[in-house]
Amino acid sequence: MARRKPEDIVELVDAHYDSTEPLRQRMQDDHALYRLEPYDAGEGYQSYTSNEPQTYAEKVIGWVTGAEMTVRIPHDGADQELRERNDKKERFLIGVLQAADERLCRMMLPPLRDQLAWYGVIRGWYAGRALLAKREDGSTYVDITPWDPLHTYWCTGPDGLDWACYRMPKTKSQIFSQYNVKVDWDTPFEADGIMVYDFYDKEMNTILIHNGSGDRPMVRVVKKQMRHGAEQVPVFLGPIGANPYVVALSQSTMHDTIADVGESVFRSTRDLYPKHNLMMSTMLEMTARSRRQGLIVRSRDGQKSLDEDPYLEGSEISLAQNENVEPLGLLEMAKETGAFMSIVSGEMQRGSLPYSVYGELPFQLSGFAINTLRQGVETIINKYLRATEKAYQMIFNLISDQYAAGSFKSMEVSGMDRNRVYFTDDIGPDVLKNTSSPVVNLIGQLPQDDMTRFSMAQIAREGPTPLLSDRAIRDRILAIQDADQMDDSIKEQMAERMLPEAALWTLMRSAERQGREDLVQFYINELMMLMMKKRQEAEMLAAPPPPPIPPGGMGGMLGPLGPPGPPGAGPMGPPPGGPMPGGPPTFPPEVMPEAMMGVPPPPPVPQAGPVVPPGTPRPGAQGGPL
Repeated sequence: MARRKPEDIVELVDAHYDSTEPLRQRMQDDHALYRLEPYDAGEGYQSYTSNEPQTYAEKVIGWVTGAEMTVRIPHDGADQELRERNDKKERFLIGVLQAADERLCRMMLPPLRDQLAWYGVIRGWYAGRALLAKREDGSTYVDITPWDPLHTYWCTGPDGLDWACYRMPKTKSQIFSQYNVKVDWDTPFEADGIMVYDFYDKEMNTILIHNGSGDRPMVRVVKKQMRHGAEQVPVFLGPIGANPYVVALSQSTMHDTIADVGESVFRSTRDLYPKHNLMMSTMLEMTARSRRQGLIVRSRDGQKSLDEDPYLEGSEISLAQNENVEPLGLLEMAKETGAFMSIVSGEMQRGSLPYSVYGELPFQLSGFAINTLRQGVETIINKYLRATEKAYQMIFNLISDQYAAGSFKSMEVSGMDRNRVYFTDDIGPDVLKNTSSPVVNLIGQLPQDDMTRFSMAQIAREGPTPLLSDRAIRDRILAIQDADQMDDSIKEQMAERMLPEAALWTLMRSAERQGREDLVQFYINELMMLMMKKRQEAEMLAAPPPPPIPPGGMGGMLGPLGPPGPPGAGPMGPPPGGPMPGGPPTFPPEVMPEAMMGVPPPPPVPQAGPVVPPGTPRPGAQGGPL
């Protein structure tokens, strides 16, 4: 692609500004609503400014920023090697977001999700730059910077963006601080600053400064055209909502249809807030007048005036004969005012959020009412959740493509996945080659009920033939970040419940991490005793069975226990070592009592207490011997 001249870049951007001026004017008007710019009821009248636009927008922004985000790469049916690389890619993308937020925090800017939510809700668009860059030492860092859609300019082609530019006014000191360029221009727009053009096409990036306009337009390059390293324009950009570009039949109105592309939260209510402020200002004015009503002063010549304030406590008014002071009376609102305010309030709720969302409900809602409320909230919030998902997917694709190209060193990433497991991993560019595309899901807290998901998962698992496999249930219904890791954790937990040795081993490792050496030794002893016991039980089960009972029944078995045998046999049968030749079989030594094995009995246990002659009374006994 041929390099563009600086003057051509300025001309392209300025032409796009002219064609999208109605859109940018709408963005400014919506921002004024959010900022609660004071409503002016006219000179001499009380003015009221409702906080409804800001509270409504902040509620939606809070839902988007508080939504639970999962980054998954579906790999149903993939082999083990591809599954492992997909899991590493998931960790890489999560680590990239963590690194981007840390960089924005160092720049004293809100995190990425917060900025995307704010721009989407207030502007109705999202925009930004997604680049991998190199430091002076060759290390790689992540540059994900959101752009204000009000100052973003672009042109699309058959394959997406042809170019994109971020134009912002900056002061001379800011330009010198950021680009080390001293500007000595004399411009008639000194208060508005000097325009800085950060321009990207599919290959190059350059930064220009322009004095705005005037008789002597000046353009200066502060960053020469350089390759940005991406194979496409490294900018993510898109509108909120489903409203497409609409071309009017008349050329006179075609210019204004661009203002409808990209939906802010004020799309349905921006014209209702001024009317609401007008009615509230009127009521405020009448309330203020009730404190100091107008007075009618009657006198003979009509020239009577009051020297003192009649509304001050203790004031006295001197009146001559036939002079009188009486209140003028209060103005009354029209009887239709209440009905009109109800209509406006109802339209504001239907176009935004019902008041019940803010907790303004004196009674408990039924299940049907809650579901109806959720459906109404989903209509508002879902478009912003889906747009934020698309923004993240565009960011991930841009970063992954740049990293997989192999022009960057291996990156060490860290973060926490949805399973609340912290990881640190060194991932090289080769891991991301030939992997699947990521899927980003944002689940709002109010519309989504966890119990509903768990019930769906249980239903899909029941029956002799489940609807889905356990891995698919965790991946599709429960939206678990790493279904394989969760499967391994569940199997480990099941093993701990079934095997006491595994449970003791887990407890020992936990005590070891906590530095409890006493508990570690205790668990080791218990584990060894348990294993010795099981070994003994296994040896007993492996011992040969006793010989069968000979003919004669139990009589044969009583041989060793019968009358004394031949000399040398002992009083209880044959000596240890086996039966007499020709005698009946005996029990194996493993199951015989110790006495039958010739082991002498243990010595008697000495009597507790003092040794006394027989017949001596016990200490404390009641009376003598019987």
